[in-house]
Amino acid sequence: MSSMRILIIDDNAAHSELAARRLMKENWEVSVTDQPDPKPEFKNYDFILLDYSMPHLSGLDVLKGLRDLDITTPVILLTGHGNEIIASEAIKQGAYDYVVKDTQLLYLERLPSVIREAKSKHELIETNRFLINELRRANERLQTMTFTDEITGLHNYRFIRKQLDAELKRSTRYSKPVSLCVIDIDYFKNINDLNGHPVGDAALKELAEILKESTRTVDIVGRYGGDEFVIIFPDTLLVDAVRLCERIRKTVSERSFVFGGRTVSFTLSIGLADFDPVRRKTPEALLEAADRCLYQAKKTGRNRVASLLRIVEKKSDEERQSTQP
Repeated sequence: MSSMRILIIDDNAAHSELAARRLMKENWEVSVTDQPDPKPEFKNYDFILLDYSMPHLSGLDVLKGLRDLDITTPVILLTGHGNEIIASEAIKQGAYDYVVKDTQLLYLERLPSVIREAKSKHELIETNRFLINELRRANERLQTMTFTDEITGLHNYRFIRKQLDAELKRSTRYSKPVSLCVIDIDYFKNINDLNGHPVGDAALKELAEILKESTRTVDIVGRYGGDEFVIIFPDTLLVDAVRLCERIRKTVSERSFVFGGRTVSFTLSIGLADFDPVRRKTPEALLEAADRCLYQAKKTGRNRVASLLRIVEKKSDEERQSTQP
């Protein structure tokens, strides 16, 4: 076994000295202290041999102090005769093992093997902890990949459908409003054809950032597919969702984007619908209603917001001229 650093905490100097001599025969580096108060530097040791009976702190107190300092150094408890019950309690509190002292000092010969066994146990626990953490991280990455759009980093279609179903059920139960919009980039094919698909992907990312910046934390923003996006507005009346979508439309129409040295501008068409417990009570029905409004926005000239309330059109002459034909 490779060299280890071992700390002996014992107020009995004679016992500490004898134990240190025995362990140093294994070519281990041994330090001794009679001060049991846990210190941050205790984490620098590979093992701690801890005497249970000390004047100011018991071994159980020291174990608790080590936990409070987030020190995971393995501990082996040294007890006197008749203290096996206490030692068992120490094991429950995090000690790896215990050794009963005897008057003939035979326990000193057992110490190296006890430490070796405890080290093997510690390494196994640490390996298992590492594997469990890796598995947890892998599951989190898989979960993220399952519900995240690869290009924009927004929620994907699968997540949107799942959340929309949950929001409609909540709306039905608590009589809360829910609004939803479908957003489409006008003439997105032209952006790809004239500038290349990398520029088109950059435009999708730019729009995703605008949508995240323009919405509340409770709103659910996702990529519906292609150049279409969806926003779910929980606890939001349709008139308020229309107002927000109009701000988003205006923000995009007034901004130019530089991608790979190319300056690109585009506009949005947006369709909105709200939950209705009779006519639009399922995710499919609500999405279909918003899609119909989106079609209306495109049919009537694009760069506008259409909803079940009305068509919002605030296109200035400059906006009309800058809109791609």
